[in-house]
Amino acid sequence: MLDYLLIPVTIVVLLLTLATPLIMFYLFFRLTTEAFMQVGFSHWHALLMVFGSVTGSVVDIPLHGGTITSYPPFFVGIATRFSPPGGFSFATEFHPVTLAINLGGCIIPVVLSIAILYRCHVSTYRAILGTLIVAIVTYKMAIPMANEGILLPVYVSPTLAAICGLALARKFQAAPALAYISGTMGTLIGADIFNLLTPGVLAQLAPPEVEAPSLTLSIGGAGVIDGIFLTGVIAVLLAALVVHLTHRGGMGPAKCADI
Repeated sequence: MLDYLLIPVTIVVLLLTLATPLIMFYLFFRLTTEAFMQVGFSHWHALLMVFGSVTGSVVDIPLHGGTITSYPPFFVGIATRFSPPGGFSFATEFHPVTLAINLGGCIIPVVLSIAILYRCHVSTYRAILGTLIVAIVTYKMAIPMANEGILLPVYVSPTLAAICGLALARKFQAAPALAYISGTMGTLIGADIFNLLTPGVLAQLAPPEVEAPSLTLSIGGAGVIDGIFLTGVIAVLLAALVVHLTHRGGMGPAKCADI
């Protein structure tokens, strides 16, 4: 009798196991699409942007030809000249690395930030201020880890960007658009670019003792530096949730004017 009872239970568990990836994939598309609709894009445009970001995540565009193994002399000279009192010592050579930028995880979010800036008539001053706040905090909190990348607690950038959007937007319901720009551009500049330009970070990310032929540092991609795309999406959803709870006006697309 027990064997007969186990058969339907096993079938249900098997079906749930097979369906879980599809459910997760659906929820990802649903939430990311909702995020883009919150900043004023239509449903179909939002789907197109999400699809482009997902498919573009496999495309890494090299920032230069070949690999690099050391800081250029002019960079070392500038870093030494502007070093703090007592100077700071950093390794000038590192394991061969290829610097790249990801299409779906970085380039598309940056293009979307620029589009939102003009499409929604976002105040450039407020967008720059929000971006700088996120950039400074993420730069201070980011930790370069060998063979893993520049690590940052997952909640930091989205939460901070949402707060910036809510605090800086002229109209409360327009906060999601400003949150997206602040989170995307702030994380890109602070956690990634500022860290890569910090003397010694490349040597920390790719120490000489690494055995792999070369490492790829992909900004926003499947490489060791990412999180830009999801930061913008989560920041928008957090800001939109606060607007919904405080105004009880539904979760419809935000009005872009007068941000």
